[in-house]
Amino acid sequence: MSSKLLVDVRGQVQWMTINRAERRNALDRETMSALREAIVKGGNNPALRVLVITGAGGAFSSGADLKANAEVQGQEDMIEGYYNPVIRAIRHAKKPVIAAVDGVSTGYGCSLALACDVRLASERAKLSLIIVKVGLGLDGGASYFLPRLAGLRAYELALTGDMVEAERAERIGLVNHVFAVEGFDERVQSYAVRLAAQAPIAMSRIKRSIDRALDTGLDEVLESERFHQQDIFRTEDFTEGVSAFLEKRAAVYKGR
Repeated sequence: MSSKLLVDVRGQVQWMTINRAERRNALDRETMSALREAIVKGGNNPALRVLVITGAGGAFSSGADLKANAEVQGQEDMIEGYYNPVIRAIRHAKKPVIAAVDGVSTGYGCSLALACDVRLASERAKLSLIIVKVGLGLDGGASYFLPRLAGLRAYELALTGDMVEAERAERIGLVNHVFAVEGFDERVQSYAVRLAAQAPIAMSRIKRSIDRALDTGLDEVLESERFHQQDIFRTEDFTEGVSAFLEKRAAVYKGR
């Protein structure tokens, strides 16, 4: 694994820390390749329940490393070869993916956060699709995720590239919760552990159902939910969940 990405397993939670603090965690090819690999491996590891993406040194990510990328020939393959595969890996992961946004999250770094299932921000978090200010359009799926999170505010946020501070980001739906800077990682871990206690098969099906619901009509959504529920009915986790509920105790899920 690249030193530009630190992977740390804490119980059933895999943390992936972009480790380029001197560049505000700007993303080059090596970092993106390592991140995609870590997401895929973590998503396929039955011992893990939740994945967390964060950045080192008080920044989430300042986005694409334009300087490093400009020095590499064949820039035309950057988007499809390195950046889009990470977004696809997040969406295809069978486990919840949390963006732990502490500090700046700009450009593709913002797109990366928006693509995650849950965004937890520190009080000093700032998000911006700033790439319009260098004459670029949206990337990293921002055209897809931004209007689904912020509604028609997406036009203003994308057209101006203005910085959105944590409090407003929570208010308009860009992030789910805002935590204090002190103890931020611990709060994120606590949240992740709470998710990890849920039935993993059910979480995987819920994620797929919601993704599908964003792009289909009601009848297709109802059919998809029915299909997934029938699948879940046959699992040990479902039996355990019902038993625990009736016995008024905490369920112990095994992912079977």
